[in-house]
Amino acid sequence: MRRSTGLALGIAVVAVVGCAHFPENHALPPPYPARMGYRFDNLRADVANTDSVLVCVSFSGGGVRAGALAYGVVQRLATTPIAGGRKTLLDEVDIISAASGGAFPAAYLGVFGVQAFLDEFRERVLVRDLGMETLWRGTLCPYNFVRICSPWFNRSDLAAELYTDTIFRGRTYADLQRRGRPFVVLNATDLAQGTRFEFTQDRFDALGSSLSRVPVARAVAASSAFPVLLTPVAFRDFTADALRYVHLVDGGLVDNLGLGYVLEAYRRGVVRGLVEAGKVETLVFIVVNARNRPPDEMGGSARAPGAIDVLSWGLSAAIDGRADDQGELLIDLARRNGGAASDNVNGPRVHVIEVDLADLPDLERRERLLSVATTFGLKPAVVEELIAAAGELLDRSDAFERLLDELR
Repeated sequence: MRRSTGLALGIAVVAVVGCAHFPENHALPPPYPARMGYRFDNLRADVANTDSVLVCVSFSGGGVRAGALAYGVVQRLATTPIAGGRKTLLDEVDIISAASGGAFPAAYLGVFGVQAFLDEFRERVLVRDLGMETLWRGTLCPYNFVRICSPWFNRSDLAAELYTDTIFRGRTYADLQRRGRPFVVLNATDLAQGTRFEFTQDRFDALGSSLSRVPVARAVAASSAFPVLLTPVAFRDFTADALRYVHLVDGGLVDNLGLGYVLEAYRRGVVRGLVEAGKVETLVFIVVNARNRPPDEMGGSARAPGAIDVLSWGLSAAIDGRADDQGELLIDLARRNGGAASDNVNGPRVHVIEVDLADLPDLERRERLLSVATTFGLKPAVVEELIAAAGELLDRSDAFERLLDELR
Protein backbone atom coordinates (compact mmCIF):
# COMPACT_ATOMS: atom_id res chain seq x y z
CA MET A 1 0.00 0.00 0.00
CA ARG A 2 2.80 2.38 0.93
CA ARG A 3 4.64 1.51 -2.26
CA SER A 4 1.60 2.27 -4.40
CA THR A 5 0.99 5.51 -2.53
CA GLY A 6 4.62 6.56 -3.02
CA LEU A 7 4.43 5.62 -6.69
CA ALA A 8 1.28 7.65 -7.16
CA LEU A 9 2.89 10.63 -5.42
CA GLY A 10 5.96 10.32 -7.59
CA ILE A 11 3.84 10.20 -10.73
CA ALA A 12 1.92 13.27 -9.57
CA VAL A 13 5.16 15.19 -8.93
CA VAL A 14 6.52 14.26 -12.36
CA ALA A 15 3.22 15.31 -13.94
CA VAL A 16 3.26 18.70 -12.18
CA VAL A 17 6.90 19.32 -13.15
CA GLY A 18 6.23 18.28 -16.72
CA CYS A 19 3.16 20.48 -17.06
CA ALA A 20 4.65 23.57 -15.39
CA HIS A 21 5.35 26.12 -18.10
CA PHE A 22 5.43 29.89 -18.29
CA PRO A 23 2.63 31.58 -20.32
CA GLU A 24 3.86 32.03 -23.89
CA ASN A 25 3.27 35.11 -25.99
CA HIS A 26 1.17 34.71 -29.14
CA ALA A 27 2.14 34.88 -32.80
CA LEU A 28 0.99 37.83 -34.90
CA PRO A 29 0.59 36.87 -38.58
CA PRO A 30 2.31 39.36 -40.91
CA PRO A 31 1.96 42.03 -42.10
CA TYR A 32 1.92 43.97 -38.84
CA PRO A 33 -0.24 47.07 -39.42
CA ALA A 34 0.85 50.17 -37.52
CA ARG A 35 -2.74 50.93 -36.54
CA MET A 36 -2.77 47.87 -34.27
CA GLY A 37 -1.11 47.23 -30.94
CA TYR A 38 0.50 49.17 -28.13
CA ARG A 39 2.16 52.09 -29.93
CA PHE A 40 2.26 55.77 -29.04
CA ASP A 41 0.24 56.80 -32.10
CA ASN A 42 -2.54 54.36 -31.18
CA LEU A 43 -3.22 55.85 -27.75
CA ARG A 44 -5.98 58.37 -27.28
CA ALA A 45 -5.11 61.61 -25.54
CA ASP A 46 -7.37 63.00 -22.85
CA VAL A 47 -8.79 66.46 -23.47
CA ALA A 48 -6.36 67.82 -20.85
CA ASN A 49 -3.38 66.31 -22.68
CA THR A 50 -2.05 68.46 -25.51
CA ASP A 51 0.85 67.92 -27.88
CA SER A 52 1.87 71.56 -27.42
CA VAL A 53 3.22 70.61 -23.98
CA LEU A 54 4.99 67.26 -24.37
CA VAL A 55 6.20 65.73 -21.11
CA CYS A 56 8.48 62.66 -20.98
CA VAL A 57 9.23 61.08 -17.60
CA SER A 58 11.77 58.38 -16.80
CA PHE A 59 11.76 56.24 -13.63
CA SER A 60 15.08 54.59 -12.80
CA GLY A 61 15.78 51.28 -11.15
CA GLY A 62 16.48 50.98 -7.44
CA GLY A 63 13.95 48.57 -5.93
CA VAL A 64 11.37 50.01 -3.55
CA ARG A 65 13.58 53.11 -3.19
CA ALA A 66 12.90 53.86 -6.86
CA GLY A 67 9.18 53.16 -6.47
CA ALA A 68 8.88 55.53 -3.51
CA LEU A 69 10.76 58.32 -5.28
CA ALA A 70 8.59 57.89 -8.39
CA TYR A 71 5.44 57.95 -6.24
CA GLY A 72 6.53 61.23 -4.66
CA VAL A 73 7.15 62.77 -8.08
CA VAL A 74 3.75 61.70 -9.41
CA GLN A 75 2.10 63.01 -6.25
CA ARG A 76 3.78 66.39 -6.73
CA LEU A 77 2.92 66.61 -10.45
CA ALA A 78 -0.70 65.75 -9.64
CA THR A 79 -0.90 68.78 -7.32
CA THR A 80 0.90 71.23 -9.63
CA PRO A 81 -1.72 73.36 -11.42
CA ILE A 82 -1.07 74.80 -14.88
CA ALA A 83 -3.20 76.53 -17.51
CA GLY A 84 -4.79 78.83 -14.98
CA GLY A 85 -5.56 75.95 -12.65
CA ARG A 86 -7.71 74.11 -15.20
CA LYS A 87 -5.42 71.07 -15.13
CA THR A 88 -2.24 69.74 -13.54
CA LEU A 89 1.19 69.05 -14.96
CA LEU A 90 0.51 65.32 -14.60
CA ASP A 91 -2.31 65.68 -17.14
CA GLU A 92 0.33 66.61 -19.73
CA VAL A 93 2.58 63.56 -19.20
CA ASP A 94 2.76 61.74 -22.54
CA ILE A 95 5.51 59.13 -22.13
CA ILE A 96 6.81 57.26 -19.08
CA SER A 97 9.86 55.08 -19.64
CA ALA A 98 11.05 52.92 -16.75
CA ALA A 99 13.43 50.16 -15.77
CA SER A 100 13.68 47.67 -12.92
CA GLY A 101 12.14 49.04 -9.70
CA GLY A 102 10.75 52.00 -11.63
CA ALA A 103 8.67 49.62 -13.75
CA PHE A 104 6.22 49.04 -10.88
CA PRO A 105 5.00 52.65 -10.50
CA ALA A 106 5.08 53.26 -14.26
CA ALA A 107 2.94 50.21 -15.02
CA TYR A 108 0.53 50.79 -12.13
CA LEU A 109 -0.06 54.41 -13.11
CA GLY A 110 -0.59 53.39 -16.74
CA VAL A 111 -2.96 50.52 -15.99
CA PHE A 112 -5.12 52.02 -13.23
CA GLY A 113 -4.86 55.79 -13.67
CA VAL A 114 -3.85 58.64 -11.41
CA GLN A 115 -6.37 58.40 -8.59
CA ALA A 116 -5.98 54.66 -8.08
CA PHE A 117 -2.22 55.06 -8.19
CA LEU A 118 -2.22 57.74 -5.49
CA ASP A 119 -4.74 55.83 -3.35
CA GLU A 120 -3.43 52.27 -3.69
CA PHE A 121 0.20 52.05 -4.77
CA ARG A 122 1.66 52.51 -1.28
CA GLU A 123 -0.21 49.55 0.16
CA ARG A 124 -0.10 47.30 -2.88
CA VAL A 125 3.63 47.72 -3.54
CA LEU A 126 5.71 50.11 -1.45
CA VAL A 127 5.09 48.81 2.07
CA ARG A 128 5.27 45.13 1.12
CA ASP A 129 8.32 42.88 0.77
CA LEU A 130 7.74 41.33 -2.64
CA GLY A 131 11.05 39.48 -2.52
CA MET A 132 10.11 37.59 0.64
CA GLU A 133 6.57 37.02 -0.60
CA THR A 134 7.95 35.42 -3.76
CA LEU A 135 10.27 33.26 -1.65
CA TRP A 136 7.47 32.09 0.64
CA ARG A 137 5.18 31.52 -2.34
CA GLY A 138 7.77 29.11 -3.73
CA THR A 139 8.85 27.36 -0.53
CA LEU A 140 5.72 27.14 1.63
CA CYS A 141 3.40 25.94 -1.13
CA PRO A 142 4.33 22.37 -2.15
CA TYR A 143 2.65 22.81 -5.53
CA ASN A 144 4.76 25.87 -6.36
CA PHE A 145 7.90 24.28 -4.93
CA VAL A 146 7.48 21.41 -7.37
CA ARG A 147 6.65 23.74 -10.27
CA ILE A 148 9.90 25.71 -10.00
CA CYS A 149 11.77 22.43 -10.46
CA SER A 150 10.53 22.50 -14.06
CA PRO A 151 13.02 23.77 -16.69
CA TRP A 152 10.14 25.79 -18.19
CA PHE A 153 9.06 27.57 -15.01
CA ASN A 154 11.33 29.59 -12.73
CA ARG A 155 11.45 32.10 -9.87
CA SER A 156 10.65 35.07 -12.12
CA ASP A 157 7.61 33.25 -13.51
CA LEU A 158 6.47 32.74 -9.92
CA ALA A 159 7.10 36.44 -9.18
CA ALA A 160 5.08 37.40 -12.28
CA GLU A 161 2.15 35.34 -10.96
CA LEU A 162 2.41 37.10 -7.59
CA TYR A 163 2.41 40.52 -9.29
CA THR A 164 -0.54 39.48 -11.49
CA ASP A 165 -2.63 38.26 -8.55
CA THR A 166 -1.88 40.95 -5.97
CA ILE A 167 -0.83 44.08 -7.89
CA PHE A 168 -1.97 44.20 -11.52
CA ARG A 169 -5.01 41.93 -11.15
CA GLY A 170 -4.70 40.18 -14.50
CA ARG A 171 -4.37 43.32 -16.64
CA THR A 172 -2.75 42.93 -20.06
CA TYR A 173 -1.31 45.30 -22.63
CA ALA A 174 -4.74 45.45 -24.27
CA ASP A 175 -6.01 47.00 -21.02
CA LEU A 176 -3.05 49.37 -20.95
CA GLN A 177 -3.79 50.47 -24.50
CA ARG A 178 -7.43 51.19 -23.67
CA ARG A 179 -6.34 53.60 -20.91
CA GLY A 180 -4.68 55.91 -23.45
CA ARG A 181 -1.81 58.22 -22.63
CA PRO A 182 0.71 58.22 -21.05
CA PHE A 183 2.58 55.73 -23.22
CA VAL A 184 4.31 53.44 -20.71
CA VAL A 185 7.55 51.84 -21.91
CA LEU A 186 8.95 49.14 -19.65
CA ASN A 187 12.57 48.29 -20.38
CA ALA A 188 14.38 44.98 -19.89
CA THR A 189 17.75 43.66 -21.09
CA ASP A 190 18.12 41.06 -23.86
CA LEU A 191 20.52 38.66 -22.17
CA ALA A 192 21.97 37.26 -25.40
CA GLN A 193 22.48 40.62 -27.12
CA GLY A 194 23.24 42.77 -24.08
CA THR A 195 20.88 45.42 -25.44
CA ARG A 196 17.77 47.23 -24.27
CA PHE A 197 14.44 45.51 -24.91
CA GLU A 198 11.34 47.68 -24.58
CA PHE A 199 7.82 46.35 -24.23
CA THR A 200 6.09 48.02 -27.18
CA GLN A 201 4.32 46.54 -30.17
CA ASP A 202 7.07 47.92 -32.40
CA ARG A 203 9.57 45.72 -30.56
CA PHE A 204 7.24 42.72 -30.58
CA ASP A 205 6.80 43.14 -34.34
CA ALA A 206 10.43 42.02 -34.57
CA LEU A 207 9.42 38.83 -32.74
CA GLY A 208 6.41 38.28 -35.00
CA SER A 209 4.32 38.44 -31.85
CA SER A 210 1.37 40.29 -30.39
CA LEU A 211 1.94 42.25 -27.18
CA SER A 212 -1.77 42.77 -26.50
CA ARG A 213 -2.33 39.55 -24.53
CA VAL A 214 0.92 39.72 -22.56
CA PRO A 215 0.24 40.33 -18.85
CA VAL A 216 1.63 43.66 -17.68
CA ALA A 217 2.94 41.86 -14.60
CA ARG A 218 5.12 39.64 -16.78
CA ALA A 219 6.73 42.68 -18.40
CA VAL A 220 7.36 44.16 -14.94
CA ALA A 221 8.89 40.85 -13.81
CA ALA A 222 11.24 40.89 -16.80
CA SER A 223 12.23 44.52 -16.25
CA SER A 224 13.07 43.84 -12.58
CA ALA A 225 14.66 40.37 -12.88
CA PHE A 226 18.01 41.16 -11.28
CA PRO A 227 20.54 38.41 -12.15
CA VAL A 228 21.10 35.64 -9.58
CA LEU A 229 18.32 36.84 -7.29
CA LEU A 230 15.76 36.28 -10.05
CA THR A 231 15.85 34.32 -13.27
CA PRO A 232 15.47 35.41 -16.92
CA VAL A 233 11.97 35.77 -18.39
CA ALA A 234 11.45 34.12 -21.79
CA PHE A 235 9.42 35.27 -24.81
CA ARG A 236 8.97 33.33 -28.04
CA ASP A 237 10.51 34.67 -31.26
CA PHE A 238 8.17 33.60 -34.06
CA THR A 239 10.33 34.99 -36.87
CA ALA A 240 13.03 32.33 -36.47
CA ASP A 241 12.98 29.18 -38.61
CA ALA A 242 13.61 27.01 -35.56
CA LEU A 243 12.16 27.22 -32.04
CA ARG A 244 13.74 30.31 -30.51
CA TYR A 245 13.27 32.53 -27.46
CA VAL A 246 14.63 35.82 -26.15
CA HIS A 247 15.60 35.76 -22.49
CA LEU A 248 15.16 39.02 -20.61
CA VAL A 249 16.67 40.26 -17.35
CA ASP A 250 16.73 43.48 -15.36
CA GLY A 251 16.51 46.56 -17.59
CA GLY A 252 18.83 48.47 -15.27
CA LEU A 253 21.81 46.49 -16.52
CA VAL A 254 21.95 48.54 -19.72
CA ASP A 255 19.62 51.48 -18.97
CA ASN A 256 19.04 52.04 -15.27
CA LEU A 257 17.62 55.53 -15.79
CA GLY A 258 15.04 54.26 -18.26
CA LEU A 259 16.23 57.05 -20.54
CA GLY A 260 17.21 55.00 -23.58
CA TYR A 261 13.77 54.97 -25.17
CA VAL A 262 13.20 58.67 -24.40
CA LEU A 263 16.50 59.67 -25.98
CA GLU A 264 15.74 57.57 -29.04
CA ALA A 265 12.26 59.08 -29.34
CA TYR A 266 13.79 62.54 -29.00
CA ARG A 267 16.40 62.02 -31.71
CA ARG A 268 14.45 60.08 -34.33
CA GLY A 269 11.24 58.63 -32.90
CA VAL A 270 7.75 59.80 -31.98
CA VAL A 271 8.92 62.89 -30.09
CA ARG A 272 11.05 64.02 -33.03
CA GLY A 273 8.07 63.52 -35.36
CA LEU A 274 5.83 65.76 -33.25
CA VAL A 275 8.55 68.40 -32.95
CA GLU A 276 9.21 68.46 -36.70
CA ALA A 277 5.47 68.71 -37.35
CA GLY A 278 5.48 71.95 -35.35
CA LYS A 279 3.05 70.62 -32.72
CA VAL A 280 5.32 71.00 -29.68
CA GLU A 281 5.88 74.37 -28.01
CA THR A 282 7.24 73.12 -24.68
CA LEU A 283 9.21 69.87 -24.37
CA VAL A 284 9.87 68.54 -20.87
CA PHE A 285 12.08 65.72 -19.63
CA ILE A 286 11.73 64.71 -15.98
CA VAL A 287 14.44 62.24 -14.96
CA VAL A 288 13.83 60.46 -11.64
CA ASN A 289 17.16 59.00 -10.61
CA ALA A 290 16.94 56.73 -7.55
CA ARG A 291 20.65 56.04 -7.43
CA ASN A 292 22.15 55.06 -4.11
CA ARG A 293 25.59 55.22 -2.59
CA PRO A 294 26.10 52.27 -0.25
CA PRO A 295 28.74 52.63 2.47
CA ASP A 296 32.21 51.75 1.19
CA GLU A 297 32.87 48.59 3.17
CA MET A 298 35.00 46.93 0.51
CA GLY A 299 38.16 48.86 1.41
CA GLY A 300 37.87 48.24 5.14
CA SER A 301 39.27 44.73 5.08
CA ALA A 302 42.04 42.76 3.38
CA ARG A 303 39.63 39.88 2.83
CA ALA A 304 38.39 39.44 -0.72
CA PRO A 305 34.72 40.39 -1.15
CA GLY A 306 32.24 37.55 -1.60
CA ALA A 307 30.72 36.65 -4.96
CA ILE A 308 27.44 38.45 -4.26
CA ASP A 309 29.24 41.64 -3.18
CA VAL A 310 31.45 41.54 -6.27
CA LEU A 311 28.39 41.16 -8.50
CA SER A 312 26.39 43.85 -6.72
CA TRP A 313 29.14 46.46 -6.44
CA GLY A 314 30.53 45.77 -9.89
CA LEU A 315 27.16 46.09 -11.59
CA SER A 316 26.25 49.19 -9.57
CA ALA A 317 29.45 50.97 -10.61
CA ALA A 318 28.88 50.16 -14.28
CA ILE A 319 25.19 51.10 -14.11
CA ASP A 320 25.87 54.47 -12.45
CA GLY A 321 28.54 55.28 -15.04
CA ARG A 322 26.13 54.70 -17.92
CA ALA A 323 23.40 56.69 -16.16
CA ASP A 324 25.69 59.69 -15.80
CA ASP A 325 26.57 59.48 -19.50
CA GLN A 326 22.88 59.38 -20.45
CA GLY A 327 22.03 62.35 -18.25
CA GLU A 328 24.81 64.44 -19.77
CA LEU A 329 23.71 63.45 -23.27
CA LEU A 330 20.12 64.51 -22.59
CA ILE A 331 21.19 67.90 -21.25
CA ASP A 332 23.47 68.39 -24.25
CA LEU A 333 20.69 67.50 -26.68
CA ALA A 334 18.36 69.91 -24.92
CA ARG A 335 20.96 72.68 -25.12
CA ARG A 336 21.41 72.17 -28.85
CA ASN A 337 17.74 71.68 -29.69
CA GLY A 338 15.77 74.52 -28.18
CA GLY A 339 16.89 74.82 -24.59
CA ALA A 340 17.57 78.06 -22.75
CA ALA A 341 21.13 78.28 -24.08
CA SER A 342 20.11 77.59 -27.68
CA ASP A 343 19.80 79.98 -30.60
CA ASN A 344 17.15 77.74 -32.16
CA VAL A 345 14.22 80.16 -31.82
CA ASN A 346 11.98 78.05 -34.07
CA GLY A 347 12.10 74.91 -31.95
CA PRO A 348 10.26 74.16 -28.72
CA ARG A 349 11.51 75.32 -25.37
CA VAL A 350 13.22 72.32 -23.75
CA HIS A 351 13.30 71.75 -20.00
CA VAL A 352 15.35 69.00 -18.34
CA ILE A 353 14.42 68.41 -14.69
CA GLU A 354 16.37 65.94 -12.59
CA VAL A 355 15.14 64.41 -9.34
CA ASP A 356 18.21 63.00 -7.59
CA LEU A 357 18.70 62.27 -3.89
CA ALA A 358 22.27 63.55 -4.24
CA ASP A 359 20.78 67.08 -4.53
CA LEU A 360 19.21 67.11 -1.06
CA PRO A 361 20.72 70.05 0.86
CA ASP A 362 20.90 68.47 4.31
CA LEU A 363 24.08 66.36 4.44
CA GLU A 364 22.95 63.87 7.08
CA ARG A 365 19.59 63.26 5.42
CA ARG A 366 21.18 63.05 1.96
CA GLU A 367 23.73 60.44 3.02
CA ARG A 368 21.11 58.44 4.92
CA LEU A 369 18.75 58.23 1.94
CA LEU A 370 21.57 57.58 -0.53
CA SER A 371 22.56 54.58 1.58
CA VAL A 372 19.10 52.97 1.42
CA ALA A 373 19.58 49.49 0.00
CA THR A 374 18.22 48.34 -3.34
CA THR A 375 15.70 45.81 -2.13
CA PHE A 376 12.08 44.71 -2.55
CA GLY A 377 11.29 45.55 1.08
CA LEU A 378 11.79 48.78 3.07
CA LYS A 379 10.42 49.99 6.39
CA PRO A 380 7.32 52.20 6.01
CA ALA A 381 9.08 55.15 7.67
CA VAL A 382 11.86 55.02 5.06
CA VAL A 383 9.29 54.82 2.28
CA GLU A 384 7.52 57.92 3.59
CA GLU A 385 10.79 59.84 3.87
CA LEU A 386 11.68 59.00 0.26
CA ILE A 387 8.25 60.11 -0.94
CA ALA A 388 8.61 63.42 0.90
CA ALA A 389 12.14 63.89 -0.48
CA ALA A 390 10.89 63.57 -4.07
CA GLY A 391 8.41 66.41 -3.65
CA GLU A 392 11.01 68.55 -1.90
CA LEU A 393 13.54 68.00 -4.70
CA LEU A 394 11.04 69.19 -7.28
CA ASP A 395 10.14 72.23 -5.19
CA ARG A 396 13.82 73.13 -4.84
CA SER A 397 14.58 72.66 -8.53
CA ASP A 398 15.32 75.85 -10.46
CA ALA A 399 14.58 74.01 -13.71
CA PHE A 400 11.15 72.99 -12.39
CA GLU A 401 10.40 76.55 -11.35
CA ARG A 402 11.38 77.87 -14.79
CA LEU A 403 9.02 75.36 -16.39
CA LEU A 404 6.11 76.42 -14.16
CA ASP A 405 6.78 80.11 -14.84
CA GLU A 406 6.52 79.37 -18.57
CA LEU A 407 3.39 77.23 -18.34
CA ARG A 408 1.60 79.68 -16.03
